[in-house]
Amino acid sequence: MDDEPVEEDEWGDVGRARRGTMPLTTRKDRNAREVGGGVDGGLKSGLESLPPEGRVPTRKDWRAGSSHHDVGIRARMVRATERWRTLLDAPRELWIIYAMKFLSSYSYFSFALVLTLFLTEEYGMSDQAAGWVYGMYGVMSTISGVVCGWIIDSMGVRWSLAVGALVGTVTRLFLAFTGSKTLTVSLLYTALPLSESLGIPIMTIGIKRYTNASNRTYAFSFFYSVMNLAALVAGPLVDLLRRVFKGGLTVGGDSYSALRLVLITSALATFVMLAVVCFGIREIEVDENGNVTSFEPNQADPWEQTRRVLREPAFWRLALFTLLLVGVRLVFRHMDATLPKYMTREFGEDAPFGLIYAINPFLIIFLVPVVGLMTKGVDSFSMILYGSFISGVSPFWVCIGNFYWAIILFMVTLSVGEAVYSPRVYEYSMEISGKGEEGLYTSLSSAPLFTVKLIVGGMSGWLLTRFCPETGPRNSRAMWAIIGATSFVSPILMLLLRDVIEPRKSNWTAIENGRTVSSSLDTPQAITKESLDIPVDSDLQSTNLGTHSLEVK
Repeated sequence: MDDEPVEEDEWGDVGRARRGTMPLTTRKDRNAREVGGGVDGGLKSGLESLPPEGRVPTRKDWRAGSSHHDVGIRARMVRATERWRTLLDAPRELWIIYAMKFLSSYSYFSFALVLTLFLTEEYGMSDQAAGWVYGMYGVMSTISGVVCGWIIDSMGVRWSLAVGALVGTVTRLFLAFTGSKTLTVSLLYTALPLSESLGIPIMTIGIKRYTNASNRTYAFSFFYSVMNLAALVAGPLVDLLRRVFKGGLTVGGDSYSALRLVLITSALATFVMLAVVCFGIREIEVDENGNVTSFEPNQADPWEQTRRVLREPAFWRLALFTLLLVGVRLVFRHMDATLPKYMTREFGEDAPFGLIYAINPFLIIFLVPVVGLMTKGVDSFSMILYGSFISGVSPFWVCIGNFYWAIILFMVTLSVGEAVYSPRVYEYSMEISGKGEEGLYTSLSSAPLFTVKLIVGGMSGWLLTRFCPETGPRNSRAMWAIIGATSFVSPILMLLLRDVIEPRKSNWTAIENGRTVSSSLDTPQAITKESLDIPVDSDLQSTNLGTHSLEVK
């Protein structure tokens, strides 16, 4: 496979896709080849078709540009196919991470989908009490994530995943079998957040280390698809277990409810994760030439690491961006904390909330590549802004009334918005993180995301008690109107603060191995043959804005 010829990309470069066959070309190389006539015909002709600066384009210019655009699309599709093939030549660790991502995501989504319902039905908690437990679970995940940021960087990928899977398996089994409310709440506040902090972030770090610039964007795209595939499986399986074991399952004189069986499947998936880790993950990384080299975990002083990261402007821009996404993230957490109880109360105990939940990942799997291909030339911040507006408006469909079609339109609109913005926010924290400091960067900057659970936990309990109680009059339309209004805060604030957080209007800096690395992403005002600025890797640039998502859509 390493000797197979590689298609030229639109810059005229050969080989970036295959491991070890040829080093990446630089921006200087590309510009030199452009001047010398070595640029691919599609790009060269496209540049020649641009009018001189100051002249208004004619119809002839637009026709020429259109034909070259079609050639460019075909070239991108060929290049995309070739880069997907490079994933097959990646180290086995990349595919182990994908397998673990599926198992981890199933464990998370199936558990989160039934958690508040489980606390109410198994322990008699009120809506508000169950909501606050759900919220505090998120807060403890934040604290655990910050602490584990240091541990991840020093332990490395393999041991972090192994410890996280072991703790997660034992914790989920205790949650499934114990009858003690005190023990359940204690585990939700301690062991479970610890296991997730040692598992979920390290997988994203693994994707970064097991790929290089030639295929990293596609590796992250597939990573995102695997997560949604797991969510797609989790929803219907929860419904199936609730329907088949509606009266529970009796084993050896002990009876287990359908919700406890869901927790058992979550524990089994985590146990398989542990077995997969033991199969063999090495501490390695892939350099920009595609060569596999050993990787030494960062053993620097954790306090010094933290001080250094907190001094970097790039980190604070990332943290602000993550904070502004909190509003739109609220909708996704209401799918866990609010939707199941709302549907069982308005449509009956057999309401298929798991199947409704599965609409989102099903659409995402198909929409993400289509939207990505259609919006290749649109800058990342604009995509995130548009997608946030679409997702933010989605809850208002349910304000029409308690109809299945309204809930389906809510999920479809939410999914379209997610497909527009979410892929663009997935790699940003990894791209600007200093080498060996990814865990600390990710845990500190993603802390605002876990405040979403606290907000939704308290908010969901109050909304259900006030507008959708188990008995008595209900006004669920008002409940969803309030949810929609709060989610709309995100796009509005991002629009108002666009000049602060949009990367093409500012510079970011990052520290790698003690060396400060700066990057200016200013955009030219006029795109002409004289002023065109060709990026080093346009594919990566189109998806660099965003932040890491800890199983939180």
